[in-house]
Order: sequence, then C-alpha cells, then structure tokens
Amino acid sequence: MVSVIIPNFNGIKELETLYVSLSLQTFKDFQVILADNGSSDGSVEFTEKKYPQYKILKLGKNLGFSKAVNAGIKYSLSEINSDYLLLLNNDIELKPDFIERAMKTFSEKKDAGFIAVKMLNFFQRDLIDDTGDFIKAYGGSPLVRGRGEKDTGQYDKPEYVFGACAGAAFYRKELFLNAGMFDEDFFAYLEDVDLSFRFQLAGYKCFYDPEIICYHKRGETTKKFSGWETYYSEKNLVSLRLKNYPAGIYIKYSPLFFLFRVRRFYKFFFHYPPGVFRSAFTGYLKGLSEIPSALRKRKQIQKNKKVSAEYIESMFI
Repeated sequence: MVSVIIPNFNGIKELETLYVSLSLQTFKDFQVILADNGSSDGSVEFTEKKYPQYKILKLGKNLGFSKAVNAGIKYSLSEINSDYLLLLNNDIELKPDFIERAMKTFSEKKDAGFIAVKMLNFFQRDLIDDTGDFIKAYGGSPLVRGRGEKDTGQYDKPEYVFGACAGAAFYRKELFLNAGMFDEDFFAYLEDVDLSFRFQLAGYKCFYDPEIICYHKRGETTKKFSGWETYYSEKNLVSLRLKNYPAGIYIKYSPLFFLFRVRRFYKFFFHYPPGVFRSAFTGYLKGLSEIPSALRKRKQIQKNKKVSAEYIESMFI
C-alpha cells in the first residue's frame, strides 16, 4: 500500500490535473490523503464530490507545507499503515507508470530509504525542473540539480543522490518512524532539503531514478504570496545548517557561509527590486532569532547520527 499525501491551499485548478493523472496510474494500491490548509476556492468540495474515496484532512487555515504534510504522514502511519508514502505537490502531473516504477525501484534497491524522481517542467516538457537535491561544497547552499536546463539525457543515470524534492518523492515509512518528520518551523522552502539531510545523517540513502517521471508547474501556489520564497529561504537556511552539519564541517565551512550570504545580499540590494532585499534581510533576522530552537534540535539530530562526517561531506557537490 502507498499513501499519497497532497498538501493543498486554494489549488483547485492544479488538483484537477493531478487527480486525473492519479486515476490513470497502472499501480492501483494507493490511498490519497488531501491535507487542506483552509482552502476557500472549492478544493475540498470538488474533491468530496468527484473523488469521495479520498481522505480529506481539513486543517482550517494555512499552516504551511510542513505541518500539512506531517498531518498526512501521521494519519497514514496511524490509520492506514502504508509501507510507502508518496508526497506530491498539488501542481504535479504524473506519468501513468509513476508509482509502479517506484515500487519496482524499491524492490530492487533494498538500501534505498527514499527515492528522487525526474521532474520536468509542465509547460515546457523538454526543460528539467529537478533531478535530485544536493548541497554545494563551497558556500553550503542547497542546489536543485538541472533546474532550467534542456533535457538532453545528461541526468539519465540512476544513482544515489543527497536528497529528493518533496514536491514528488517516495519514502519508506520507517524513515518517519525512526528519523522524524518535517520541521514545522519551516513553513515553506528548504523543508525537504532539511529532511533529506536528517535522513542522510540517520543512515538512509536516497536513490534517483530517471525513469520515474512527472511534470511540475513550479510555484503555482506560492507565487500568490510576494516575497515568500526569499524570506523563508533566508530564514530556514540558518537553521538547516546549524541543525544538520557535523561540527567539524560546520566550522570548516562557516567562512564560506558568510561570504555566500554577503554575495547574495549584494545581489539582492543592487540587482533586484527593493522588496527582495527587505524580504531577505527580514528572513535572515528571523532565522537568527530561532538559533536557540535550532540548537535544541541539533542535539537530538546529532545524537541519532549513524554516518561519519566524511560520508556527509562526500555527498556534497
């Protein structure tokens, strides 16, 4: 059994496409859980009418990505007990064999705890959206591999990668039971990189399978909120590094963290509209204010670490 968890906020237009692609799946043993963040556009009513077999978690208000997905994960673990969980953004379209191929990959790759898929641009399907998430060795910034590149087969090699974009990713249930769920202080952005980092520290590997393909309308939900991406990315980056980096690597890369942020802020100030710099600086200050909380979380994360710092550093690119 696979639990398909979809966080949603006023995404009825996107849901229509996603639901059709789910109905066309060659693998049928799955249960859909819609975690709705208080939508007012008819998303819930549409789902209830057209897809009454789907479970809807009505969260009442916009709690953000992490809390919505965690609600779906908790429901799956307690009420469905699925072996695998598939997280999907509402602005995704799946190829018909999407779930079937993932189940085959899990059966062949016994050491894979989670799977990254090949995400292509919904509107320009020869453009790459995501082929696995990484951490840059120099500067320590998260990297979405291939985004915006024309797909010429350059990422068609199945391989182990650092992490998976939670907009479309598969997980064995044991990862959430043993290594925790999404950090709910991450309202949006980088929450999946943070989770991947924690899973890597706990000894779980991520396998990228380019034969598992979907199409993504990137930003269809969050584009409605000006400044969100800049604010939350800058805020969450502080905690992501502080919680997850082994001490030696953190100290080693701290000067690069500083230089990286100075360069970004320079670009925001001189090459972007004033609101972008304001969002970035405000987000960074908010991130600094959450350092005590991040340090408390770090203690538990590093206590559960099962791999060496050298291994983690080897996964950077």
